[in-house]
Amino acid sequence: MAKQQLALRTSANLPTRFERIGRSLFLHPVQHNVYLGNSATLNAQVWLGQFPWRPTAAWAVLTAMLASGLIGRRLEFDWKTVALLLLLVDPLWGGIWRLAAGRAELLPLHTQSMTQEVWLPYLRPGSPAARLLGWNDAGALPLLFRVALPTVLMTVAVAVVLNRTAVWLTGVVILLGILGWISRHALARTPALLHSLVTIALPWALTLTTLGTGMAAEQRARQLTLLLLWVLHNWGEGRILRSGGDWVGLALLAVAEISIITLFVLIHTPLWLAPLLVLWLPAWLLVAQGQPVQRANGWWLGALLLSGLALGNS
Repeated sequence: MAKQQLALRTSANLPTRFERIGRSLFLHPVQHNVYLGNSATLNAQVWLGQFPWRPTAAWAVLTAMLASGLIGRRLEFDWKTVALLLLLVDPLWGGIWRLAAGRAELLPLHTQSMTQEVWLPYLRPGSPAARLLGWNDAGALPLLFRVALPTVLMTVAVAVVLNRTAVWLTGVVILLGILGWISRHALARTPALLHSLVTIALPWALTLTTLGTGMAAEQRARQLTLLLLWVLHNWGEGRILRSGGDWVGLALLAVAEISIITLFVLIHTPLWLAPLLVLWLPAWLLVAQGQPVQRANGWWLGALLLSGLALGNS
């Protein structure tokens, strides 16, 4: 009888023992000083930047492909190269350019990462370099080594895989990022022109050198002309987005749009002018009515893509 009771007691305790073992193996108590996001050497987070229907680097690549007529010859180039190109010019170059805005544009770092001291006397707060670069505070150096350096190294690695031109243009983006930081933090000026170069000019140029190698000289000249005009247009967009009454920005928009119309007249493609004017008109109506110009971003994107399509079919 005693043996039967002992056997019953033992069998009843077995689930409890297995539960304890399971908890100890798989349900470890939470420790707040242990970070679960440390599985990678380089951490990355991807998110959708604001409203996607606006002129960005990825759309500039698509416009360059339309203007080159590459979309109609989509079987003649490597789509893996296109994917690598988009990865480089949009999230990676954009990540470098985002650093020019400083902490306000970045995701928050752990307190431990921001309090670690970096021993570089010539960049410490109060040094001439720190005053020149506008990072005369204690949190700038950890930001430089924890965010900027890994971003640059990853971008250069992808550029090396793509081609030599990508490496050179990545160096230009890094230089523009430094100039943008100085303009924003040391000179208190918005680098709208630099933003247009990173957003329109460099992605478009890299697309031409990577995918448009067999282009005729006349067609390449038209492409470069349209590229420069859209850089001017985007520069004006950036200025009036910050201040709707900026007369310099409005002048840049007007000059760019009149020049694009003139270009299409000279290359004998006037049928595309009517839809272009329809896409440009809402921005001017918003300015005339004193309303926020942010709603014109989608119309500007449509005009950008349509102009590329028009040039590609000329």
